[in-house]
Amino acid sequence: MINSVAFIGFGAIGQDVFKTLQPMFSAQQTKLLVLRRPDPLQAELPEGVIECASLEELLAFKPQLVIEAAAQAAVREYLPACLGLGISVVITSIGALTDAALVDELVRVAGENGSQILLPSGAIGGLDYLQSVRHAPDLQVVYESRKPVAAWLPELAELNIEPASVSTEMLLFEGNAAEAAQRYPKNLNVAATLALAGVGMQKTKVKVVVDPTLTQNQHVIHITSQFGSMRLVLSNTPSPSNPKSSWVVAQSIASVVQREFSILKVR
Repeated sequence: MINSVAFIGFGAIGQDVFKTLQPMFSAQQTKLLVLRRPDPLQAELPEGVIECASLEELLAFKPQLVIEAAAQAAVREYLPACLGLGISVVITSIGALTDAALVDELVRVAGENGSQILLPSGAIGGLDYLQSVRHAPDLQVVYESRKPVAAWLPELAELNIEPASVSTEMLLFEGNAAEAAQRYPKNLNVAATLALAGVGMQKTKVKVVVDPTLTQNQHVIHITSQFGSMRLVLSNTPSPSNPKSSWVVAQSIASVVQREFSILKVR
């Protein structure tokens, strides 16, 4: 049974996660709190949800679980203290974990205090296969992110490229997962997730493609090793409120929470 949950951030993803979990929260009479910075333009909180603006207030609430749905900075700012009190956390801004020192700190604090760090698969699948073969000496992982022009408007503007002029697919980036997640923190959490599940940030290869023929966010994952190979293609509907993110991401986060408190667990 889940008695209390705190959200850090309540933007598009946080709201979608809440909507998905609301029936469970209502059935179990879960107490809910949202930590967010004051902003007159932000969405109103659902009835009965407590709002706070400081880490101290969140910790005083004593949640069983904290769902980070804010930004990479929130992982560094808030989560070590939560883990230090034995509170498990769900991290959605997985790109923050390209910082090896931060990962070491979070793992150490969690280990010392009996808490867990839960990473949702987000926009992709196949992580169970990848984790099964991660110790293969010849393992290679290549991830290709292909999204419509609308997902890359700020990046195209920085390059002085008019979106309407992109008529054929365009290679925006090629490198490793660490570089990709740091350069595109709102788009490439997937790269960091794959790296953490597999061969690490430096060895996970990433390509970013702007594809004007697409209407969905497409993820292509190639995994090869002595155990075999896998090629997985996923086409996700963009979030109605944020085309950079796939709509299924919120469902993945909600699923992590549901499975965490489920008696029957499918791994």
